[in-house]
Amino acid sequence: MELLDEIERKIQRGKFLLMVEILEGYRSNVHQAVSKMGSSEKMYHSAHSCYANHWEGETRNKYEEIAAEIHHIKNKIDQQGDQLINAINKEIRSLLAKYEALR
Repeated sequence: MELLDEIERKIQRGKFLLMVEILEGYRSNVHQAVSKMGSSEKMYHSAHSCYANHWEGETRNKYEEIAAEIHHIKNKIDQQGDQLINAINKEIRSLLAKYEALR
């Protein structure tokens, strides 16, 4: 019976490690997505400095509206990315604790 219990613990530990590995990959994907948004925002700011300074009137007003929306969306993505990464990290810690408890 003891051998059977040991085999079951090893299987469970393997499942926990597999779940951690999957979550680490997911966390990496989230990091990449947030980073790409940051790179896109930098390109936008570069284009802004080249072209937008000369716009006036309705064109300028519409541009400012769009710029504000882009900035808002970027902040929202950053915030949600941070929340998601924190949740993933919490789950990884929980799974590792369960893994260690089966030693």
